Amino acid sequence: MDDRRYAQLVLPHADAMARVATALVGQVYAEDAVQEALLRAWRGWSSLREEAAVRSWLLRITVNVCRNWHASPFGAYQRHTEPFPQTETPTRIQFITDLGPGTTSHTSALDLRRALTLLGEEARDVVLLRYYGGMDASEIGVALDLPPATIRTRLRRALLRLRELLEQHAETKTKDNQLECRLPGTSGAGLA
Repeated sequence: MDDRRYAQLVLPHADAMARVATALVGQVYAEDAVQEALLRAWRGWSSLREEAAVRSWLLRITVNVCRNWHASPFGAYQRHTEPFPQTETPTRIQFITDLGPGTTSHTSALDLRRALTLLGEEARDVVLLRYYGGMDASEIGVALDLPPATIRTRLRRALLRLRELLEQHAETKTKDNQLECRLPGTSGAGLA
């Protein structure tokens, strides 16, 4: 294998690999995941059938590395404690968290994180790759070995489920706040 050719084809896609890894395993572990994916790509270079598909091939390897990481006990623990990446530009997912007055971006982010962890792995991966990884349905489809139409369907269903989970959580918080205000000795009772 020609080292220069490998570098010419692979390095332009390192940023996309990093975005995908950050979306799936968090910023702290993304660099390790990308390095592992690059190593696997190097070892499997002969399996790449056409150079035009190198981006899709690399993203698929990256997704597989991240899935293996999640399957490990350490990855499962970290998945529940590591924050999702911060985005600098608003995305559709941010509008899901806008459930009304009095919500803050921090509590909304925590609520969204909780809701994302309640989604199944397939739905969560599609949402993370789309909104945190910046991939479109075609790229996600190639990375997950699924047709783009399936990805769009999963994404639509996942977003609807996220909205349901967030609305249920908001209702529960509202009921808890109302109950807290009625209890004797709390800030909302006995002031009159």
